Amino acid sequence: MMLRIPFHENKGDGDQCMQVAMQSALKYFLGRYYSREDLDKLTGRKPGMWTWTSQGVIVLYELGLKVRYYSKTDMEPYLEGEPFIRGHFGKDADTILKYTDLPVVIESIKKLLKYNIFEKKVLQLTEIESHIKKGHVVMALIDNNKIISKEGYQGHFVILTGFDHENVFYHDSGPRDAKPDKRISKSAFMEACSANGTDNDIVIVSGKISTP
Repeated sequence: MMLRIPFHENKGDGDQCMQVAMQSALKYFLGRYYSREDLDKLTGRKPGMWTWTSQGVIVLYELGLKVRYYSKTDMEPYLEGEPFIRGHFGKDADTILKYTDLPVVIESIKKLLKYNIFEKKVLQLTEIESHIKKGHVVMALIDNNKIISKEGYQGHFVILTGFDHENVFYHDSGPRDAKPDKRISKSAFMEACSANGTDNDIVIVSGKISTP
């Protein structure tokens, strides 16, 4: 089972994987192209900083897409800011905070809760595959260091494009070794999705928001 989702490369400062994943979803459902710079502005990302899932999700929603954000952790505690993040992520907190613009993230979480497009739930692989079968775009936050066998945490947003009996396929936007429909075993993918720092974040984009 494979979807034909547009592929884009992360050719910017190397920290725009969320923006690149958003490019694919927006082109797939709306037929519109948004530059990385456009999406940086909309998500509030500054150069050299990371984009949290909530930042991307609210922009997709505001641009007219049906979107649902799933995670194993409630969003409200993040409104506490650094104290909660340090307690929640432990050894990886310093790295995460270094690349996090907390005021921007907190504001995005407030909007996320207002829009009611978040659910505390860990999606199982069978559920993810079901969404792919329906033609939905699945965006996943993975720890890329789990895939390249490197220590520490490196958050990376990817777009799932398909699956078979043993593997899943995803667009790896780079910036190094960018590749469309990259193959990875299901067990390795789920390990990367469940690593400390990812919170099992999965975003499902299912189409355009219906308007009267």
